[in-house]
Amino acid sequence: MSFDDSIQQLRNEQLARRSDTERFISVKTLFEQLKQRYPDQSYNALCLLALKKYRRSEHHPSLYWFRYESWYDTPPVAPYQLLDKHGAPNIGAPDYYPNAEAALRAVSDDVMNTDKLADCGFLRTEIADALGVPLDTTRPEAPVFEQDNLDLKAENLSLKEKIEALEKRLAAPIEKAETYAAKREEFFIAVIASLYDKNRLIPSKDLLPKAPELLRLVENKIPLFWPAEGCFPMSEEQCLKILREAISLLERDVTDLHQLRVEKRQMQKIRKLNIINQ
Repeated sequence: MSFDDSIQQLRNEQLARRSDTERFISVKTLFEQLKQRYPDQSYNALCLLALKKYRRSEHHPSLYWFRYESWYDTPPVAPYQLLDKHGAPNIGAPDYYPNAEAALRAVSDDVMNTDKLADCGFLRTEIADALGVPLDTTRPEAPVFEQDNLDLKAENLSLKEKIEALEKRLAAPIEKAETYAAKREEFFIAVIASLYDKNRLIPSKDLLPKAPELLRLVENKIPLFWPAEGCFPMSEEQCLKILREAISLLERDVTDLHQLRVEKRQMQKIRKLNIINQ
């Protein structure tokens, strides 16, 4: 067989499968369409009504089984039900519905959340006539509550990715972080102190915001400065304390930033020793 012949054979098989999709409808898709048509009814209620209509119909549609990408009018027998997927004897019940009524009776909210009813079905025209309801050849959209679940899962996944990215960002080591952060903090403290110096030659000091107002200004820019965290890098009380210390720095007796840092560390050590000795 040439390559062209093989391609043509493949096309014929694809057309046959497409034709089967239009001719047949699985029990799962059948009830999904019914649920979409009557969203106020539960699957259990639709199951009871469909079973009643099926029994009262003059012609009882036969059940078909889907395997090897095609529909068959014979159920999976002997080798398929005597051995499990590992080749061991299958002592349990056969894993398929033996007839149409068994498949219809199996419909419930729990079963519809699985694919157990996707491998058996009916000729579309026959079951539509028996139930007296038109059926589409395309798969219906998911019911609203299923779509909501999908949206929630997508949102949870997005939040999980953001949390993981934030954790990586917080855990990432910064080279010479302590030394650089200390020097940078000293520089910004000096800048703020200079802005609020009462001996400035220009009379604009009174136009500068107070510490709480300045904190609010920075808070409004949090999405620009810390977009991932969405908050200050420390508590609001600590930020306000740092601002007040910087604003009033030049009014103190000691303005040497290095000396102030040494005194601060000494005070922290004293507090720790006091806590230990208590």
